[in-house]
Amino acid sequence: MDYLKFFNLNDDPFRLTPDPLYFYPSQEHNEILTSLNYAIEQKEGFSLVVGEPGAGKTTILRILIDHWKEKADIALVMTPRLSPEEFLQAVLEDIHVKLKKVNKNEMLKAFRNILIEHSSTGKRVIIIVDEAQNVPDETLEELRILSNLETEKEKLLQIILMGQPELKKRLQADHLKQLNQRITIRATLKPLCRSETSDYINFRLIKAGNGTVVFDENARKAIYKTSGGIPRLINLVSSRAIMAAFVSGSTTITKYHVRDAIQHLSDTPPSRKYLVYGGYGALAVVLVVAIIFGIYKVSGSFPKTAERHQLQNTKTTDAVSKTPNEPVADEVQPVKTDSVPPETSAKPTANNAQAKKKQYSKAASAAAETEAQTKSISESAKKTITVAVETANMRSKPSIDAGKVAWASKGTALKVLEESQDSTGRAWYRVKLADGRECWISKRVVK
Repeated sequence: MDYLKFFNLNDDPFRLTPDPLYFYPSQEHNEILTSLNYAIEQKEGFSLVVGEPGAGKTTILRILIDHWKEKADIALVMTPRLSPEEFLQAVLEDIHVKLKKVNKNEMLKAFRNILIEHSSTGKRVIIIVDEAQNVPDETLEELRILSNLETEKEKLLQIILMGQPELKKRLQADHLKQLNQRITIRATLKPLCRSETSDYINFRLIKAGNGTVVFDENARKAIYKTSGGIPRLINLVSSRAIMAAFVSGSTTITKYHVRDAIQHLSDTPPSRKYLVYGGYGALAVVLVVAIIFGIYKVSGSFPKTAERHQLQNTKTTDAVSKTPNEPVADEVQPVKTDSVPPETSAKPTANNAQAKKKQYSKAASAAAETEAQTKSISESAKKTITVAVETANMRSKPSIDAGKVAWASKGTALKVLEESQDSTGRAWYRVKLADGRECWISKRVVK
């Protein structure tokens, strides 16, 4: 089953593409959009917007472009590492200006003509530079020169620089002082706060169809703590958490699903993973010690001091346990070797040795079997399997007839706790789900 159908959703609510349909109008985002629209409307010239990666700058640009695409010629430069000539050529191509001769002088002349023509009709010309912190200094200087194309009353060109926080610091350098002085609108896009993060999750779910999926309060707190309120990271963690819930067959996303999502997204596994392996390690050590102890006990290979100590304790116990009226004749008397025929004394000794040898063999076999089982469990716990079919059933027991606990979609990674075989010879893996439940999955549907 597709996970969207499982949650009754029409669309993926947390996809990473900057879709204007999923634009969350937080106070910060709305204020920046209003400021940019005002700057373009009033022909303010330069505008600057900075924010951390994933904060939503590109989505704001999409909204802005949709608003102005019928009323302006817009040049969107997404690859800013261009020389001044390459940059100007990219701008002219975006606003559909064709030149017979491609040289800087002809490009500047054509650009100036289009600015004057649009000024008379009221149409705006907007240059938007995304990731502007990567623009070379000489190209930034070219932008400043282009901004000088103006009339006595107004600017003919609107330029928006969008970039990461280091752009703001870079513009404060002495050689870029003239450009920095021309910026009239400055805005910093900050991460969402705790309540906005929760509203953001609700908003995206509603846009996707408002299905049966529910993020509980602890899950929301964990997502905010992990993402820091950065929308892109909220999407990333939430999307993985939904998949973890889908694998476990739950429509409620809990903090355990979020932790599982973080584990998949991070190189450092959570501490509980070490606890699982540590538990198997401790079990292996205990079993090995028990095996060694059993072998020593059966084989009679304890040190002589321990043997004497054990004999003394036995005698003391026997003496204390006897009652005064108990006949002394019931005590076992030592057998003298000279009073027994050689054949009679030798036969019990051989039988005892043979019996002891059989006991030792049985104990050694049992010990070897236990050690092999321990090693198998320990080695299984180190394996990771991936679901190879579209949807795989997770069962309560290692049997095709056992009840279904959950299902996993193709590509889901699972940690193996144990391996087993059913009566038909089919191999099974015991795995642990994100919510702590353990179940079995057939070896035939994984790799």
